Amino acid sequence: MILLKTSGLSKTFGGLKALSDIDFSISSGEIASLIGPNGAGKTTFFNLLTGVYKPDAGEIDFCGERIDGRPPYWITKRGLARTFQNIRLFNNMTVLENVMVGRHCRTRSELFTALLRTPGFFREEKEIAESAMERLRFVGLLDDGNELAKNLPYGAQRKLEIARALATEPKLLLLDEPSAGMNHAESLEMAQLIQRISKEGITILLIEHRMSLVMKISQNVHVLDHGFKIAEGTPDHIQNHPKVIEAYLGSTQETPEITIDARG
Repeated sequence: MILLKTSGLSKTFGGLKALSDIDFSISSGEIASLIGPNGAGKTTFFNLLTGVYKPDAGEIDFCGERIDGRPPYWITKRGLARTFQNIRLFNNMTVLENVMVGRHCRTRSELFTALLRTPGFFREEKEIAESAMERLRFVGLLDDGNELAKNLPYGAQRKLEIARALATEPKLLLLDEPSAGMNHAESLEMAQLIQRISKEGITILLIEHRMSLVMKISQNVHVLDHGFKIAEGTPDHIQNHPKVIEAYLGSTQETPEITIDARG
């Protein structure tokens, strides 16, 4: 079943076309990757899906419902969550509190009950905390619940951001460069976490420059270059695709980390 589909999606900033006529789809239960050289339009695509930007043209369908142009909070409640290329945590809140913030999109209490501190309010707050602790346990951070987020090591902060996204109960999870800045061992651990999330029934789309991770866990790979979609298919198909090879090896500005070599 198709979970999310875009048709003719386009976005322009001034005179620069960031995305041009993008047709894309991801099926329920799939792990897919979105790759491409720096500036290809990958994060812009995520920003359109999550309501940060409004498309200039095209449609986004999620679970059979048009979501293009809707605000981010509305889209999150429908079941589409994300992490960011640059980690965005509440640094002076605890690890547990960061995840509880993500959970609040599923709460029922309103301002009136919160002000009156009703028994129902306290019951729900307890449920939120218990749910948040379960997400921390899932990503391996339960013992750090009372630590300030800013005091966590870099790799743990990446996991915390994922835990917060999971607290929203997503149907589709967008991961923007989840292994960025990690060493080989840490990236393998991240790949295992992503696969465990998938086994929980959550569909995953990730932007990733580390091709060893992409080729290891993806069922399908979509490739952008200068705002255009140039290829899609299985990892084996993509790493041998002439347009993909040209997009990567034909550029002199890419970092050494970006490689189509799946051996990583």
